[in-house]
Amino acid sequence: MDSLHVLRSFLLLFIVFNHLPRTTTSMSEPKVITIDVNQAQKLLDSGYTFLDVRTVEEFKKGHVDSENVFNVPYWLYTPQGQEINPNFLKHVSSLCNQTDHLILGCKSGVRSLHATKFLVSSGFKTVRNMDGGYIAWVNKRFPVKVEHKELKYDEL
Repeated sequence: MDSLHVLRSFLLLFIVFNHLPRTTTSMSEPKVITIDVNQAQKLLDSGYTFLDVRTVEEFKKGHVDSENVFNVPYWLYTPQGQEINPNFLKHVSSLCNQTDHLILGCKSGVRSLHATKFLVSSGFKTVRNMDGGYIAWVNKRFPVKVEHKELKYDEL
């Protein structure tokens, strides 16, 4: 009788266990490393690539001046409001490999934080978020570059 009771208990546990929901992926956030602008400048001097995730208009008004700088907006402004750039990963992947050393920056560090999380979760290995963004960079009087505006004839 005892062995029958043990067998029933085992079967009941087996049935219950097999019907419990299972997770196959981790729900934890990707690990993001955030650095300050002083660290960013040193890493850029050592060969890191800077990825500015602000809008094209913001980028043209001024951006980090370094050897390898790219602009790929993370958010786009649409008639419906702000939306994540649906081609962000495609554009970044066309410019950088997943093993490249990247620093991401924006105006203040918020967009770049989201973009950094996205790239890390997409398989990019060495990605850093620049805390304080372009504002902090300018406040430290680090080198900036302003894209020259092409004047139209009626603006002359």
